[in-house]
Amino acid sequence: MGITEMMMELHVINRKTGQLVRAFALGDAADVLIGRDESCDIRLNAPSVSREHCLIEEIDGDLHLRDLDSSGGTLCGGRKIDDVRLQHGLEVEVGPATLRFVED
Repeated sequence: MGITEMMMELHVINRKTGQLVRAFALGDAADVLIGRDESCDIRLNAPSVSREHCLIEEIDGDLHLRDLDSSGGTLCGGRKIDDVRLQHGLEVEVGPATLRFVED
């Protein structure tokens, strides 16, 4: 199912408290940059997050999250990943945050 047929939301969750910090609708922008830098589309202001940590992009109609050679890594299931296709319920760890992807 391509991006045009489904909408995805990104929930940023504090890993320590489990509380939802922010929610973002995905699909409006071609690419979504996540990191510590003020120029990022989604900013995670923590020392363990690289200035440009990871990128959400559309590839062949599907949304993917790609690590941008971050120093702390992007983890999925406790393992460092380079790229993962986004699907409902997927959780990825970036620094002190869990990124949970939910179909809208």
